[in-house]
Amino acid sequence: MDELIEALKNAMKSEIDSVTIYSEAALRGEADVAHFFASRAEEEKRHYNWLLSYYKELIGGRMPSTNFAAEIQTLHHRSPIFSQEFLTRVASDRHVSAAVSSAVLLELNATQHYQKMADLTKDPHLKAFFHSMSEWEMRHYEELLKIQEESRHFWFEEQNFEPF
Repeated sequence: MDELIEALKNAMKSEIDSVTIYSEAALRGEADVAHFFASRAEEEKRHYNWLLSYYKELIGGRMPSTNFAAEIQTLHHRSPIFSQEFLTRVASDRHVSAAVSSAVLLELNATQHYQKMADLTKDPHLKAFFHSMSEWEMRHYEELLKIQEESRHFWFEEQNFEPF
């Protein structure tokens, strides 16, 4: 149980880091870029709140009563279409571009962490929740990786290479 509680704390920290990165990118971005990152920040806040609920129940000596895995399954995640304009806007702002690079790593780490947590727990309810979270974060990872790869071409066109 101690290992699961520690893993939950680490997961909550990771979610807060994601909220921070996405919120900052939303503030820096424009139009659809700002909207994309703001929606990702809201999703990560939801994840954090789910984890916090589980954490509070576990440290209170109870097994979680809420079935967030079922809620996750009801959410329809549609991968956005990234237009050339979207990718150019990402590439033209170094802060947003750096946020994408950082978020790729955070999402990959989250995917692996939630899978490890699913493997650790014996409770089928928690196992389903962490497995769902791993799948959800994998979709985020794949989207961000696509943005990173497809905006790279525009990044070289948009940057004014100058000495620091």
